[in-house]
Amino acid sequence: SWDLIRMLTSIEIGAQEAGVKSVERKILCRQFLDAYTSALSLGKAYWLERDSAQGPVRTLLNALRERTRPDFLKSRTQGTGHKRVIMLDEQKALPVKAVQRKLVLHLMNAFAQTQEDPGFFRVLDVARRIAGTGSLGLERYAILVKGRGSPDGNHLLDLKLAVPSSLSVHMPTRQPQWVNEAARVVAMQQRIQAVPIAFLHAIQTENASYVLRGLQPSEDRITIATAKLKQSELGYLMDSMGKLVAWANLRCASREGAAGTDALMAFGQRKKWQIKLLDATRECAQQVRKDAATFNAAFDDKAFSNR
Repeated sequence: SWDLIRMLTSIEIGAQEAGVKSVERKILCRQFLDAYTSALSLGKAYWLERDSAQGPVRTLLNALRERTRPDFLKSRTQGTGHKRVIMLDEQKALPVKAVQRKLVLHLMNAFAQTQEDPGFFRVLDVARRIAGTGSLGLERYAILVKGRGSPDGNHLLDLKLAVPSSLSVHMPTRQPQWVNEAARVVAMQQRIQAVPIAFLHAIQTENASYVLRGLQPSEDRITIATAKLKQSELGYLMDSMGKLVAWANLRCASREGAAGTDALMAFGQRKKWQIKLLDATRECAQQVRKDAATFNAAFDDKAFSNR
């Protein structure tokens, strides 16, 4: 239920930022939960098809159909041929230090030797990547590799330091023994996603581990706070997200001690926990707002100016 509380809290906060009224925010949370429990009760994991998706999700998927590799490379890189480099815009990509570039080159060279086509992963350029609050303070890089060849066959990859889950110290049940944190992240993504993202691998060094995957543009998402969606469109979005979370749970059923499909179906059909969950969500949202106010006040007082 932790994932559900975090998801519902995000909906509550994001919808408030978008100007959605309190009563309507409660409706959105209920729509998400209804879609989740309904999909979970069926006991079968599906996925969203472009043709059957509705509302803003369908709009997003249709837009992605129009994007080509050359267009994507042009939006994130500059130059031509073998002189192509990552565009440093100070928002999504920042320059790397020499020691960081050396680390990435070492990691990618070692990884390439384990692949059928090592030349595919020959590094052309490296930049520090900024993407999401979950990456703040962590090493994360955008990597331009040769791929199928220049100029339009190059690929952009994402390399992120993997760290323990913030929830792990609070987990009462025994967890699987992972080789490293990156292996944990990769294994779970492979399980919960109908089709895992391209180039998904765990890379280990002597002291740390990293998750490698295809670079997924930050534009490939729907942000409630800024999308300016109508209430009906938000309803379609809640329905899609609720189903996606349920299907992800079902794909993990019975794996290494996880609850089985029958148990998940029964859980989806019970009602008492849903009321408690919504109450907990409101408490969490209040705490997030309080924490944000404290952080913002500290920022305004220049508490972080030397960091």
